[in-house]
Amino acid sequence: MSKDNTPKLPPLPDDGSRAEAGRARREAAAQALRDQKKAARRRRVLVQIAVGLVVVLVGVGITVLALNSGDDDATVAADVPASGIPAQVNADGAYVTGAKKPKVTIQVVEDFQCPICQQFEQVSGSLLDEYISGDVVQVQYRTIAFLDRMSSTEYSTRALNASACVMPAGEDVWRRFHTALFANQPPEQGDGLPDETLISLAEQAGAPDSVASCITDQPYRAWTASTTQAAFDAGVTGTPTIFVNGTKLDAFTPDVIKAAVDKALAK
Repeated sequence: MSKDNTPKLPPLPDDGSRAEAGRARREAAAQALRDQKKAARRRRVLVQIAVGLVVVLVGVGITVLALNSGDDDATVAADVPASGIPAQVNADGAYVTGAKKPKVTIQVVEDFQCPICQQFEQVSGSLLDEYISGDVVQVQYRTIAFLDRMSSTEYSTRALNASACVMPAGEDVWRRFHTALFANQPPEQGDGLPDETLISLAEQAGAPDSVASCITDQPYRAWTASTTQAAFDAGVTGTPTIFVNGTKLDAFTPDVIKAAVDKALAK
C-alpha cells in the first residue's frame, strides 16, 4: 500500500477551548484599553504640572519685576542713607557752602523756628552770601531743632527734616530753600507751616517732585534730634550762635563777623 503523505492538521479545539481563547483575547483588549487610558491620564497630569510651573514662574517673575521697578517714592527712599544721616552734612551735622579749601570757616547755628535767627538772616545774610561766592571762606549751616515746643506741630523738626530732604538737589537749591524758610517763618505758638507749604517752597527753590514724600515721611526725624543734642553737648546754648574758626562770637552783626574773619585771614 502506498503511504498517505497528506499533512496532518491539528485537531480543532472543542467549544470550551474556543470560548477560553475568546475570553483571553477580550481580556487582553480590555487591558490594552485600560493601559491607554492610564497613559492618557499621566500625560494630562504632566501637562497640568508643567502649566502650573509656568504660571508659578511667571508669577515670580512679575513679582521680582514689581519689586525692582521702583517709583519716585522708592527713589527718594534710596536717597536716604541707611544711617538716616544726610550724606551732605559734615561731622558736625552742618551743611557746607562756599570755599572747598577755606582759610576761614564760619559756622552758623540756627533753628528755622527761631525769630532772632530770622533777624540774623535779614541783617547778616548778604555778608554770608558774599563770603560763599568767594574762594577763601567756608560757611557751615548747622541747623538744629530745639523749638518744637513753640509750635503745635513740631515745626522745628519738620523744617529741619525738609532741609535735609532738599540737600541732594545741590547747594544753590538748598540755599534758596533756606532763605525761603526764614522769609516765610511762621509765628511762635502757632501751627507752623504745613507740609504742603514746605513742599511748595522746596519745589519753588528747584527741588524735584520726589522731595514731597521725603518731607511728609520725615526719614531724617531721628537725625534732627541727635544733631540737636550734639550741638548742645558741644557748648551751644541757643540760636543763632556764630563761630569763626571755632571761636564763638559775642554778637552776630555784620561788623562783628567781618572783623573776626579779617582777623583770621590776617594770621
